[in-house]
Amino acid sequence: MIPDQQENSLWGERKGNINMNMQTFFYDKQGNSLLLTGVQCHNSSTGSAMLQDAIKVAKEFRGNVLEAPVYWYLLEPEQGVYDTTHVQQLIHEIRDAGLHLVILWFATSKNGHPNYVPEYVKLDPETYRLAVEPDGLPVPSLSPHCRATLEADKRAFVELMKCVKEEDEEYGTVLAIQVENEAGLGGTDRDYSKEAQADFEKGVPQELAGVEIPDSGASGKDNSWRGRFGRHANEAFTAWYQAKYIDEIAQAGKAVYDVPMYVNAMLGHPYSEAGLEYNSGGPTVRVLDIWKKAAPSIDLLCPDIYTPSRDFYTHFCQAYSREDNRLFIPESSFAGTSAALNVIRAAAQYEAMGVCCFGAESALDDGGNLREDVVDTATSFKMVRGVAPLLIQYHGTGNIHAIVQEEFMDQQLILLPDFRVVAHFDIRRRIPDTRPTLPRGRGILVQTGEYEFFLTGDNVALDFVARPGPKEEMPRFWLACRQSNQLNFLTVDEGHFDENGQWVVDFRRNGDETNYEVYARKGEVVRIRLNPKMGSRGKAR
Repeated sequence: MIPDQQENSLWGERKGNINMNMQTFFYDKQGNSLLLTGVQCHNSSTGSAMLQDAIKVAKEFRGNVLEAPVYWYLLEPEQGVYDTTHVQQLIHEIRDAGLHLVILWFATSKNGHPNYVPEYVKLDPETYRLAVEPDGLPVPSLSPHCRATLEADKRAFVELMKCVKEEDEEYGTVLAIQVENEAGLGGTDRDYSKEAQADFEKGVPQELAGVEIPDSGASGKDNSWRGRFGRHANEAFTAWYQAKYIDEIAQAGKAVYDVPMYVNAMLGHPYSEAGLEYNSGGPTVRVLDIWKKAAPSIDLLCPDIYTPSRDFYTHFCQAYSREDNRLFIPESSFAGTSAALNVIRAAAQYEAMGVCCFGAESALDDGGNLREDVVDTATSFKMVRGVAPLLIQYHGTGNIHAIVQEEFMDQQLILLPDFRVVAHFDIRRRIPDTRPTLPRGRGILVQTGEYEFFLTGDNVALDFVARPGPKEEMPRFWLACRQSNQLNFLTVDEGHFDENGQWVVDFRRNGDETNYEVYARKGEVVRIRLNPKMGSRGKAR
C-alpha cells in the first residue's frame, strides 16, 4: 500500500481468463498487476549460450521480463513430428533466472518472411503458396489466403500451447504470447494470386460496416474494397485477411491454454506506402480498426517503435493508446539519448503497460558490461521499475507526470491545481555530481496525496511553489518564500518499494540535501511530503 493512501479503484481485477482489452495490466500467477519492463533477445538466441547474455542485460535494466522466440522449424523438424525440447528449456531457463517470459512465435511470418518455417513448407511452394505481385512473380512472404499454410501453422501452435500449459501452468512464468512477428507482405501491397483475387472480388465483409480510413479518397458508392477504402484498399484488404489468419491461430491456441496474446506491427511513417516501406497487412495505425474487427482473439495490437524522432514516437504512442487497446511496446531502441527519453515518455506520458528494447546481447561491450551509450536507457528503466507500484495504482488518474528535457530546454513546468512545479535540469549548479557530462534530464513525478509526491529521475531537480487562489490579494507572497527551504518540507526521503509494494525508507535527506530543490540522480526514488503550513511551497492554513 502506498503511504497514507487508499488502493485506487482503477486497478484492474483478475477474474478468470484475462482479456487484455478489458484490463489495465498484465498479471502474475497470484493475480498481481505487472508493468512489464525488459528486453528482447536476438532472433537466434533461444537454445544458445547467448540467452544468458540477454538475461544479464534484462537484470542490468532492472527488468522483470525477457522476450524470446520459439521457432516453428525446431518445433516441427519433420512434417507431423513435434519436438518441444527447446520450448521446455527456454521456460525453465527464464524461470530459474527469476524473470517472466513472453514467447514470440516465429512461424508463418517473421518480419513478413518465412525464415522460420519447416523445410517441408519451403520445399513445397505449390502447396504452401507465396504471395505474388501483379506481374505474377512471387514475393518472399507466405500468402494469408493459403489454407494449407494456415492449418499447418495452427497445428504447430497448438502443440506449442500444450507444452506451455504442461510446463508452466503451475508457475505462470509465461505472461503472454506474441503470435507471429511483424506479420504482413513484403514487396507487394496485396497478394495478386488467383485465390487472393477471388477474395478481393467478394468485396468488403459486413463486419467492417462503418469502418473508414482517413485520407482514403474513397467514393463510398459501392461495397468493393476500392469503393470503401480508396487508395488504401489493397492494404485494408490484406489487413483483413492477415488478421483473420492470425486470429484463427490464436483462437486455437487459447482453446488449449488461455494466456494473453498480442500481435506486433512493423511501422512506417504516417506517409509511407504499404508493401514498399513497411509490410502490408500488419496492425499499423491506418488499419487498426480493421484488425480489431477481424481478430477478436488477439488481446493487444502493439507498435515496434524504433524512431528517434519525438514527434513520430509520440504519434505512435498516441495511436495505440485507445480505449480498446492499452499501449505495450514490445520492441524499441536501447542506445542513445532518444531511447532513454522515450522510455519515460511511454511509461509516464502515455502510461504504457510495458516497454521492452530489442537486441539485448548487443547492449554489452566486449568486457560483458553495458555499453556507454546504453547506460542512460538502463537508468530510465530503473526509474520505471522504481515507481512501478505507483504507475499501476495511479493509472488513468492524471497524477502521473513525465519529466523530459527536450533539446535546448533548461526548465519544464508542471502546472497542478494547487502547485506550480518547476523541473530544473542543470542540477550541478546546486547539487554536486561527479559525472563529466550529465545526461539529458528526465524523470517521473507522481502525486499520491494533497501534499505528497514521489519523484524518480536523473539530472532533475524540482521546485514546488503553491499557486495563489483567484481571490488572493497579495499573490506575490505565494511566489517568494522568506524562509529556509527546509521548512517547506515535512520530510524528503530516499527509499524503495519492496516486493509487496510497501514503501521502505533507506535514507532521510536533511541539511544540505534539502536546502535547495528536491533532486534526483541516477534513478533513485524520493518521497516528498510538503509542509501545508509553511512557506511558498505549501498552502498556509
